[in-house]
Formats: sequence, C-alpha cells, structure tokens
Amino acid sequence: MQHYRDYTVEDLAQDAFFQRSVRQPTVETDAFWNDFLERYPEKQVVVATARAFLQAVENIQRLPTQEQGTRMWAGIQHQIQDVDTVEPTSEPIQRPIGFRWSWVAAAAVLLMIGFGWWFMVETSSNDRSVSQHAWGGNTDKSLVERVNESESPLTIHLTDGSQVVLQPQSRLRYPQTFDSAKREIYLEGEGFFEVAHNAQQPFLVYTGKMITQVVGTSFTIKATPRSPTISVAVRTGKVAVYTLNALLEAAKNQGNIADRLLLTPNQQAIFDTRSEKLTKRLVDEPALLKQPGSSQYFVFENAPVNQVFHKLEQAYGVTIQYDTTTFTHCSLTAPLGNEPLFRKLDIICQTIGATYEVWGTRIVITGPGCQAPKPN
Repeated sequence: MQHYRDYTVEDLAQDAFFQRSVRQPTVETDAFWNDFLERYPEKQVVVATARAFLQAVENIQRLPTQEQGTRMWAGIQHQIQDVDTVEPTSEPIQRPIGFRWSWVAAAAVLLMIGFGWWFMVETSSNDRSVSQHAWGGNTDKSLVERVNESESPLTIHLTDGSQVVLQPQSRLRYPQTFDSAKREIYLEGEGFFEVAHNAQQPFLVYTGKMITQVVGTSFTIKATPRSPTISVAVRTGKVAVYTLNALLEAAKNQGNIADRLLLTPNQQAIFDTRSEKLTKRLVDEPALLKQPGSSQYFVFENAPVNQVFHKLEQAYGVTIQYDTTTFTHCSLTAPLGNEPLFRKLDIICQTIGATYEVWGTRIVITGPGCQAPKPN
C-alpha cells in the first residue's frame, strides 16, 4: 500500500490493480482504497482523478469541451471568493482543486493511438494531471511531514508566516514552499492554526474528505484517526468548510460548491465521516471575543434583561433569541465576571425563571416571563 503514496495520476491510471479496482470493483478493492485514503488523505484528489480518467476513456462521448471546463472553474472560483471580504484583484486567482478538463479530453487520443504511448508524453505539455495542477504544476514537489510523538504540543512555523500548534500523536504534511496560487496542507489529528493573511493565496487544510479554506484567521481542527467526526472550530476571522465530494461534484456539474458552510468566531463545523454530512453549531465553550472596557462590564444592578443579553451577544459574537414581550419586565442584579458564557446564562436564567437551549448557532431563551412591578 505504501508505494502508492508517491504515485501520480498517470502512475495510478497505468497500474493494473488500480484499473481492475475501477473497472471491476470488489468489496476487497473498495476496502483497500478506502483504507489507503484514510491513511494518506492528501491523495484524495489524485485517486479521484485517476478513476475519473479511466471512466472517461470508456465514456468519451460525454466529455465536456474546454470552454465548458473553463466556465466551470470560473464558477467555482467565484463561489469560493465570496467567503472573503477583501475586494477581488484585477487578475483572477487560480484555485483549481479537481481535474483539468484539457487533460481528461486527451482520452480521445488514447482511443485512437493506444494507451501506453500517451503516457510517454513529457509532463511539461499543456495537458497536465490534476496533481500537477493542484501543486502548481510540479508533481515532484515532496511534502514535509511532521509528527508530534511527544506528550506536549508542537509549534510548527510555516514559510508563509502561518503557525500550527500540533497536538500529541498528530501529523502534518505540507510543501517546503507553497504554490503561488494557494497554500495546501494535510492534517491528521488535532492542530490549532494561526494563518497569515493573504487574499491572493488561500489557505486550505485537507482532513480526510473535508476541506477547510481561509485567507487569514485562527481555528482548531480535530481529525483523530478512527473518530467518526471531524470538527473545525473558529476563534477569529471567517472559515469556509466543504466536503471533497462537494468540490468534485461541482467540477463535474460545472456549478458552485453545494452545502458549503461559512463559519465565524465561536462557531464550529462537524463532519460525520459515516454519513459525510456537515453541520454547523456553536463551539462547546464560546470564548470572549470583545474584551470588556472595565471590570464592571458584566456587573448588573436592576438591569433590563434585554440589555444583559445584548451585552453577551456583543462580547461572545453569538445570537440570543427570546420573546422580548414575554421578558419585558425581567431585570437582573448580579455581579457576573469571568464565568464561561453558559455559566453566565445559567445564573441569568435561574434568576428570571427561564431556561435556554442551543439550537445550531443560536441560543434560545424560553420561560413564563416576569411580573410587572407594582406601582408605589
């Protein structure tokens, strides 16, 4: 299995075992390649493209034209750029992660002059494989691998100025020098990322079948081997999360990436590896995003509860939903301080006789409300 780690798309497409796996799949071959991709997630696109190429050879009449392929990539690029608040540059940013239509179109040549000859063409030709295109046209660019075998977090400084704090028993792979169009790395385990801002060079983290894309932000990814879920929790900035299948489907249908989640601070995405579904919700312990101007910021004396909730929303970047009419007469007198957000809500709700639930990214407050004060 390990020798396939260094295979390019061309190598896989010529491999007899891989060809049988695509054309006559069995339970054993499916299990082999699933296990391979779990162990080497950075080969997801290479394997998918080699498979798509072999299938295209048999279905050449349905291939898209070069013009269709160009329009498809333009649509995906526009969709991804929507994540950023930075104005677009005058020159389009290349974000091609998927197979290049001109390379697949070369399958037409294979049907006429033979499979073997085509692969002898120099890789510097215009018809490059997806792995070449995804790494800036250089399939020989080796990945640096760092494994944290200690019992303490390991800080890794990347050449672009970004920093990764790798947790014990976690592994990170990345190129020695990033491609000019994008910064791609691969994580297995848990890591906290502080990404140097560069609107023209998006930062992408591959974890199994999930992709996290940012321009400049900080976030934590947990992708522990054999865990049924992968999570991305945002501390600062904005993060776009989508599945590899969604990206490949967008490439196939020449459309936008479906089911893409946009995360803001104190939000997280959970990817179920079994159902391959993404969901968005609050992080388990929302952090204080806006530092109080004074030590008395969370000290309330007979304060209307709507003002209390508003302060919490601003400080933690969350949405608190409640019936303003029901809680019109509720007020709070309490010296809140450094308690976590949910502990603060416990104290507030106990005081006003209410309860709260977390629904996705919203905190919903319910209760009977408070009686109006009696006139003097």
